[in-house]
Amino acid sequence: MTDFNDSDDELVLHLADLLPDDAGEIVLFARDEPLKIESDTPLIHSGIVEDAHITASGTDVSGLSFSQFANGMTLYHDNDHILIIAPDI
Repeated sequence: MTDFNDSDDELVLHLADLLPDDAGEIVLFARDEPLKIESDTPLIHSGIVEDAHITASGTDVSGLSFSQFANGMTLYHDNDHILIIAPDI
């Protein structure tokens, strides 16, 4: 389910609606519009990918930000336009 916030036209995606690859990884690239990812699943770790890493779907995520969730999913994204909204453990 996606929805738009009328006050600032942000696109909001729900983590549960995104389909990970075989390794439980999702890669998102935003354009110039803000994007929010909401999740009821706790966020357990986040940071920047410092080592070379290619996802199971073949995307090079080296240098991207990542957010790892308690359900095992890892979301790779840029921090410039993507905001993660999830409870911390």
